[in-house]
Amino acid sequence: MPPPTQVVNGNPPYGPRRQLQQRHTQMIAVAGTVGTGLFLGSGQALSGSGPVGALLAYAFVGSVAYASLCSVGEMTSLAPVAGSFAHYAHRWVDEAAGFAVGWIYFFTNAVTISAEIAGAELLILHWTANTRPYIILIVGVTCLVNIFGVRYFGEVEFWFSIVKLTLIAILILISIVIDLGGAPDHTRRGFQYWKDPGPFTADVRPGYQFLGIMSAVIQASAAFQGIEISAIAASETVSPRKNVARAMRKVIIRICVFYIAGVFVAGLIVPSNDPQLLQPPGNITHSNNTMSKQTINVSPFVIGMQNSGFGTSAISVITAGVLSSAISAGNSFMFSASRILYGLALRGQAPACLAKLNTHTGTSIPAVLFTSAFGFLAFLNIDNETFQWFYNMAAVGQLITWSVINFTYLRFYRGIDIQGWPRKELKYWNRFQPWLALWGLFWCIVFILFGGYPIFLGFNRLDQPFIISYLIPPIFFLVFIGWKYLHGTQMISADEMDFVNNIPSVEETEVDEVVPSGFWARLAYHLI
Repeated sequence: MPPPTQVVNGNPPYGPRRQLQQRHTQMIAVAGTVGTGLFLGSGQALSGSGPVGALLAYAFVGSVAYASLCSVGEMTSLAPVAGSFAHYAHRWVDEAAGFAVGWIYFFTNAVTISAEIAGAELLILHWTANTRPYIILIVGVTCLVNIFGVRYFGEVEFWFSIVKLTLIAILILISIVIDLGGAPDHTRRGFQYWKDPGPFTADVRPGYQFLGIMSAVIQASAAFQGIEISAIAASETVSPRKNVARAMRKVIIRICVFYIAGVFVAGLIVPSNDPQLLQPPGNITHSNNTMSKQTINVSPFVIGMQNSGFGTSAISVITAGVLSSAISAGNSFMFSASRILYGLALRGQAPACLAKLNTHTGTSIPAVLFTSAFGFLAFLNIDNETFQWFYNMAAVGQLITWSVINFTYLRFYRGIDIQGWPRKELKYWNRFQPWLALWGLFWCIVFILFGGYPIFLGFNRLDQPFIISYLIPPIFFLVFIGWKYLHGTQMISADEMDFVNNIPSVEETEVDEVVPSGFWARLAYHLI
């Protein structure tokens, strides 16, 4: 195996402080970015594709997300450095690839901050029509949490994640109770909404149901956005190789329990033609070809509870829980975006001031402040489909990110094979690679190319959705080609890939694991 870390020019790239403990990393990996993309956006998938269509879309996109996580997890196990996958693309593919994916990922995450806040604004309408002061409050609080340092961020997200885990468990149980007739209205629903209005989108011409599924694929991609946050946080994690490996092994639980089970039960308790559900941008699935006026109760879980006779107090509690998830997700997206921006600045691909770390917190305050400014985009009028616009554009950016992650892994896999690195000595590796990376890369490209396909067959209006579906890919390629042309970069060959320099060794990062004593402490340790 090659020698340990060599620090070039006395400038190691892992400057941020490693203060995230195991419990922080595991909880952030499981629930950190779960927010309105699931609790509100799942209603958009349900209305656009029906209960079975939404379930298929989430399961399919979940497999692609899992493949991408396995790819970035293995690369992180070798190199837990600042910049994560953008750094890996820069290092093992082409400088231009790292530059392009870094800025696209920053933009999509920064925009998603405003999407989460816009979703939170929809939820706040449950109590008050004056939501503007709360936007300022949410942006300010999340900015301060990130400025104070990763230790405070980790602690806040740990407790928020516990709330989200509890919330999704309660929502699944309530949904099962409603479905079996245990709700106040005592109506047993079973699978009746799979029959009427049907398993796929209502009022769509026969043979075109797959268009609804394709629209749900884009929404599902937005719901899975940020699932790679534990890899981004690796440069600030204690024993990053060990803790990221544990997080990656448990991510399948998050995909199955949070997303697939959540969408499944939502489809049991709410009909896909319920006018209160969020509609895909420009969707005209209803027979009158008009958009229903959006109501404030946009979460399918809240709608299901309301339709089954639950009181306003119970609905308010659930709405408050969903609101806390939106704030938490916005906080996590701010963390991810600012860390990727910091990594770009370290490599000279962003203004140098963004790479300056505060001596007290170990955080780039300029990067956090610049990122937090995007949160004020939520001041745009939410009646004009702002929430869906932001999320669908971010979804396309996420698919591009996963594409680059999987392509970078294929180059990484080739490089370590040529140079004789034993993969099985890494803290995390997957026996199904490189097939997982190929699976993820192929389907990401298909989703990007055909995600906007429904608009060409009259499934959507022909104005807004085209921009949402096809604006980000040309920007990515323009940025990639521009950097490549201006700097004359070349694709890095497998035998020239650097797997040593500026990568902290195992001895530098890993500490002895202390298993807690006591039954409950040990149980929590193994569960988390």
